[in-house]
Amino acid sequence: MSPTQEDDHEATKLATLLTTDIRTVLPPQPTGAILSQRPFVSIPGLFNLRDLSTPQDDGPPAIRPGFIYRSGALTHITPAGKTALVDTLHLGTIFDLRRPEERERAPSPDIPGVETIWTPYAFTPMPVNPRDFAGPDGGVSGFVKMYVAVLECAEPAFKAVFQQIRDHPERPILVHCSAGKDRTGVIAALIEKLAGYSDDAIVYDYLLTRIGIEPARPALLGFLRGQVGAPVPEEMPGLVELCGVQAAAMRGFLKVLDETFEEGVVGYLTIRLGFSDEDVEVIRRNLAHYSEDQVSNPTR
Repeated sequence: MSPTQEDDHEATKLATLLTTDIRTVLPPQPTGAILSQRPFVSIPGLFNLRDLSTPQDDGPPAIRPGFIYRSGALTHITPAGKTALVDTLHLGTIFDLRRPEERERAPSPDIPGVETIWTPYAFTPMPVNPRDFAGPDGGVSGFVKMYVAVLECAEPAFKAVFQQIRDHPERPILVHCSAGKDRTGVIAALIEKLAGYSDDAIVYDYLLTRIGIEPARPALLGFLRGQVGAPVPEEMPGLVELCGVQAAAMRGFLKVLDETFEEGVVGYLTIRLGFSDEDVEVIRRNLAHYSEDQVSNPTR
C-alpha cells in the first residue's frame, strides 16, 4: 500500500468511527490510539478532553496550543487527574456550563489552584423534546433549534468565557457541560469561528466528540435524559439521534449564525454579548498569541 493509499485508508477508518451509531461500541483499536494523541488529552477521570488548537495547512495553529480545552463533566476526576490539570495543563479557570440541577446531582470538584466559574442562564430553557430529533432529516433541525436556544440562554456564561480570553490570556481554560457535546460544542464553535477556523475544521472538531465520549458512552444516555426533563424510555423516537453527533447539525447551526448576525460570530459578540470591535480584536489576538507583555501591560 502506497503512502497515499495508507492515508486514504486511515481517513476512511476515522470517518467510519465518527459516523458510528451511538448504540454501537467502537472497536478498541483504532479508538484507543486516537484518544491517546492530539487533540485529545488523557487525564485520569476525564473524558472527551481535547485541546481546541488545530494545526493549519499554511501556518501555525489558529488557536495556540495549551490555551483552551473542552471536555465532558469532571464528576469522576481522580486526585491524579486534579494534579495533572494544574501541573501538566497549567489550567487556571474552568467554566461549567451545566444547569443548576445538573450541578446539584454532580457538584464541580474542588481543584486547588483552579477557579471554577458558573454563570446562571439568561433564562430557563424549555426541556428538550426527543421527538424534535426524530424527523426525516435525521434530527438535524432539532439540533439546530437546540443550539440556537443554547446561543440565547447561555449568553451570560458565553460572555464570561470571552471576557476571560480577553482579560487573562495567561490562564489556560477548560469549558465543559455534561457530555461535552452540545453546549460545549456551541461555545467551541464560536471560539473556533472567531479564530478563523473553516466550517469544515469546526465540524471535524464537533464530530470528534463521537470518539471522545466512547469511554463514557454507557452513561451518555443518562446525561442527555437530564436535558429532557422527565424520564423517557430508551426506545423513545429521537432519543438515539439526540445522543449522537451529525456533521449536518453543526453546519446547520453555523449557517443560522451567519444568517442571523451581520459578520456572523463577530455580530453575536458585539450585538448580543456587548463587546466592542476593539474587544473582539483583543480576543482574536489572545487566541493566537500570548506574551508576558500582555500581562505586565494589560489593555484594560
